Amino acid sequence: MLNVAQITCSLDEGKLMRSLGANRRSKSISVSMKRRILNWRLKLPELLSPKLDHCTVDIAVASNGRIMLNNGTLFYSPKLARTVQAADALCCFVATIGSQLEVEVQRCMANNHYADAFILDTLGSMSVEALVDRFHTARERQFKSQGQGVTLRFSPGYCDWHLTDQIPLFSLFKKAVPAGVRLTETCLMSPQKSISGVFGILPRDIGQSVANYNPCKSCGQPRCRARRT
Repeated sequence: MLNVAQITCSLDEGKLMRSLGANRRSKSISVSMKRRILNWRLKLPELLSPKLDHCTVDIAVASNGRIMLNNGTLFYSPKLARTVQAADALCCFVATIGSQLEVEVQRCMANNHYADAFILDTLGSMSVEALVDRFHTARERQFKSQGQGVTLRFSPGYCDWHLTDQIPLFSLFKKAVPAGVRLTETCLMSPQKSISGVFGILPRDIGQSVANYNPCKSCGQPRCRARRT
């Protein structure tokens, strides 16, 4: 799960190119830009220090737009509550690729190398997403082998889940600084290339239709960058 080579090799080339300006009609990324991208992809492994901490907490109730855990922790999000209403526990996680890439982006900006900073920042975002995707997929396989299932993952600050719920989420971890990630006063994370979130763990034989529930399908914002089809 924390193998740097596996994370970098799993980055989707098409998604990377679209994020950097290509489109379906004309994949018009210049030769010089492609060289920059290749250069940073080769350097990327040495800039990643992936870490992920997770914990599992039983759910007391998930309804009426809120999730109450057995330890009294409350999260407020109608879409998250609907997603995990059939789950009996939440898997909570905090993941990061560390601060080295962030420092390199800042160095590029300070030297007016804006194209390099843009490429590297995009690669960083995709890398931490790949890290969390690998974790989610691994847990899905684990629970599936036991006759259970998992829901889609959610993160504070996305959809209708308010960013301030970062505070109760981080409080669930035994470590004061899970995965080496700290919360700022505005509930953002440091290092910046970090992701926190949860997904539900479903009991045995509950059915794939519940596990596959996706609130994005009924959302009225089709241009949302976090939309999952």
